[in-house]
Amino acid sequence: MSEKLPAYIVQNGKLIGYGDAVAHVMSPALKYGLSVFEGLRAYWNDADKQLYVFRLQEHTERLFQSMKLLRFEPKFSAEEINDLTIELLRRNNVRGAAHIRTIAYLDGMGEHIVPGPVSYSISALERGRAAQVEKGIRCQVSAWTRISDNAMPPRIKTGGNYVNSRLARFQAKHDGYDEAILLNSAGKVAESPGCCIFLRRRDELITPDVTSGILESITRDTVMHLARGKGIQVTERAVDKTELYAAQEIFLVGSAAEILPVIDVDGVAIGTGERGIMTKDLQTAYFDAVTGKSASNRGWLTNVHQN
Repeated sequence: MSEKLPAYIVQNGKLIGYGDAVAHVMSPALKYGLSVFEGLRAYWNDADKQLYVFRLQEHTERLFQSMKLLRFEPKFSAEEINDLTIELLRRNNVRGAAHIRTIAYLDGMGEHIVPGPVSYSISALERGRAAQVEKGIRCQVSAWTRISDNAMPPRIKTGGNYVNSRLARFQAKHDGYDEAILLNSAGKVAESPGCCIFLRRRDELITPDVTSGILESITRDTVMHLARGKGIQVTERAVDKTELYAAQEIFLVGSAAEILPVIDVDGVAIGTGERGIMTKDLQTAYFDAVTGKSASNRGWLTNVHQN
């Protein structure tokens, strides 16, 4: 799907032309994959004539946590990132759903041990909802093992970690599936490339815990909050592979993917083989929250346009 390129992008505190953002080929970011990033979304509310960024502060906090864990020493602040994100959306006059990517990376020409200089960019591309949100996807349990905390910590949202996801995703695509599901080194379910996973068994909603080799996902946290608000029992624990086949419903969650129903795993139909009732109900609650239709979750939203 082609995307309309915006007029502006942020690099190191300045709004510049989208095509003018550059990094040196000898930077540690390119030589060693030393970058961290955040992907988040903004949603248009037509009734309010307002664009809302969803959980901006939490995403920025996680960006700074990733930099801390990789020993980056940035000279910019979280407030600067937040302010420039809003300014970028305004200058690009975004009035529809958009995906925002904030990247902090080691610039200059040092080696992999240097703590800086740390540069950053913020981009925003208009992006609507995927058709798979309704029709669902087919997944394969990957032959690749999820990276572990004592090797490549998944809670650090660094570009290098996504090589693991790439390998699993290419295998799944080659074998005729839409997406992969990775197991951790203990043989338990971890996550999908770019998404955390939930499954319904009877009336319980289950998700692998944060020590199962997953990203500490903001979307995952959102879905758990919404589910508990509906009186659904939510359990975080280790999950066996065969529990996927036995589940009544499965769905993946992530800022870019939103909430994706899984209708098949390894050729085994999940539930009825269609999007489940709980999945659909939580999708409605999620989309109401992110677009500002739900009054009870307005604290998660940051206004963009000055009405």
